[in-house]
Amino acid sequence: MQRLAGYAVLVTRPERQAVGLCAAIEAEGAHAIRAPMIEIQPLTRQPRCVRVIDAIERYDKAIFISRNAVEFGLEGLAAARRSLAGVEVYAVGVGTAAELHERGIDKVITPRDAFSTEGLLKLGGLQSAAVEGKRIVIFRGAGGRETLADTLAARGAEVDYCEVYKRTVPDLKVADLLAEADVAVPDIAVITSLEGATNLADKIDDEGLDLLFDMPLLVVGARMGREVEKLGFTNPPVIVDNPGDNDVIETLTRWVMDEI
Repeated sequence: MQRLAGYAVLVTRPERQAVGLCAAIEAEGAHAIRAPMIEIQPLTRQPRCVRVIDAIERYDKAIFISRNAVEFGLEGLAAARRSLAGVEVYAVGVGTAAELHERGIDKVITPRDAFSTEGLLKLGGLQSAAVEGKRIVIFRGAGGRETLADTLAARGAEVDYCEVYKRTVPDLKVADLLAEADVAVPDIAVITSLEGATNLADKIDDEGLDLLFDMPLLVVGARMGREVEKLGFTNPPVIVDNPGDNDVIETLTRWVMDEI
């Protein structure tokens, strides 16, 4: 039984991260409309990133903020013939942890429920007694919140960033993608980052596609749910706590069956 048969789902993840989810959506009978709202470009050759990677053995702990951080961070380490041997590795959530496991990092510490900066900061290994005097590197994209680094520094750690990628807005028109799919308004859109939601809202405004503001959104966490409402989307968002493909599919299925 194909649980999503007949539905059109707009998927806004970056292109490479959307492959598995789109395949899973289509396996359930829905039409996945690929509309990446963020484009990912590597930064591993930037001088600051090179310095951190070359000195990776000096760090006690490494924190990965996203799947992209894992992908480009580990590729940068491999290119420099460096490894995380002897470094305690943390991941912000299960998807990031899964990416680390797939790339050969067996021992990864991750929050059990709150998959966020706040969840990381509750972990025993990142409390003051465990980080005071330690060197910590955070693998992430360019920019972003400073809460994690600031809190760890306040707890006595020496913290560096390794910004291994940057996010840009793809040069695409949503109207063209919808026309190609022969869909006026998708039944629901999957949005797994606030930046992606903001870029989508901007494109809707720019292209005069106001009907899309009435499109239901599946978003990650209550915080993002509150933020997308501020962008002009009118339907109460469907919330998924974990952005992993399986959880997204299960939440879409429950929404289709009016269980949410």
